[in-house]
Amino acid sequence: MPHTAKMEQVRAGPTLILHRYINRQVFVTTVLVTFILVMVLVSGRFIKYLAEAAAGQIAADALFLVMAFRLPEFLQMILPLSLYISLLLVLGRMHMDNEMVVLQAGGQGHGRVIRSLVVPVLVAVSVVALFSLYVTPRGDAEVNRIFEAQKGRSVLELLTPGRFLVRGSDGSQRATYAESLNREDGYLENVFVADARFDDSQAGRVLTVWAHTGRLVQDENGINYLELRDGYQYQGKPGEADYQEVAFEKARVRIGSENTSSRPPKVRGRTTSELLQSPGNNQAVAELQWRWSLVLTVPIMCLAAIPLAKVNPRQGRFLRMIPAVLGYMLYVGLLLTMRSWMADTGGERPWYYSMIWIHALAAVAVFFLYYGDRLWRRRRNT
Repeated sequence: MPHTAKMEQVRAGPTLILHRYINRQVFVTTVLVTFILVMVLVSGRFIKYLAEAAAGQIAADALFLVMAFRLPEFLQMILPLSLYISLLLVLGRMHMDNEMVVLQAGGQGHGRVIRSLVVPVLVAVSVVALFSLYVTPRGDAEVNRIFEAQKGRSVLELLTPGRFLVRGSDGSQRATYAESLNREDGYLENVFVADARFDDSQAGRVLTVWAHTGRLVQDENGINYLELRDGYQYQGKPGEADYQEVAFEKARVRIGSENTSSRPPKVRGRTTSELLQSPGNNQAVAELQWRWSLVLTVPIMCLAAIPLAKVNPRQGRFLRMIPAVLGYMLYVGLLLTMRSWMADTGGERPWYYSMIWIHALAAVAVFFLYYGDRLWRRRRNT
């Protein structure tokens, strides 16, 4: 018995070293690739939100909060791709350096490599499942709440002294300008407000107001008004002499709507348990299948990466990188297309509108990556 236990330790030693060697390289490469992809994606989305903040659609202090809530959504999309690319790079380098040949000569074939990748794949599956099923829906709900709150923000909160603030709604547009702003006392100085309507009997007429000062007030219904003092009001169509001029000591301009309860979150912001309780809602079913699909892509694409990373040392390890990444993009693109079709389908959903068929097709493709050559040789020999 002691001799048998010693032999088992000798056999397990190289295997444990192999597991640590591959896992260490996969972990480091995945972290680097994830960091690069997150920076690219976050930078593009941050520029978009920054443009909205410059246009007065969202307050600048809410930008980083929105990006923080959107980060889990970025990670759940990037992590499967990062792990997939890292496996292609790490295993491709091992083929280039003939390390795989040495491992196979020592009895460490595809089976040993697959068992070496169990830990990183399980960690990635757990993280993606946590984000897609729990964290991301809550983050989307918070982002939706922030954007809804931004619609009701007052002029005092969004206005930058010396710059025009243009905000539009259905059939109208308003431009507001103030020469200076006293945020502590809540007073605007040298205020200019111009309202233009396009969809009613007053279409084409512009209401222009200038006042010496203005401040924010709220009535008993929770509606915000900009109370202007010592100013003039002009109303008419640009280019025509028929206009009205009125001087006033105090006037109010409505800048908000009545406080109402917040709208229910969109389907992306609903929790997984809420989606499970809506089996007849096509949008809920599409969103639920999409969340589980993100989890399934991790093991399927990791299994595909092992044979795809096998390259000839004279060809270079990047030979199969482009078609391998294109295959991943095709896989995810089909899932997104099916998600859109399922969400847009009215009435009863056809039986073939399901993401399970795409995963089954991907699993068949992975099977042929492993056994296609063997089946083809067997068919030629028969």
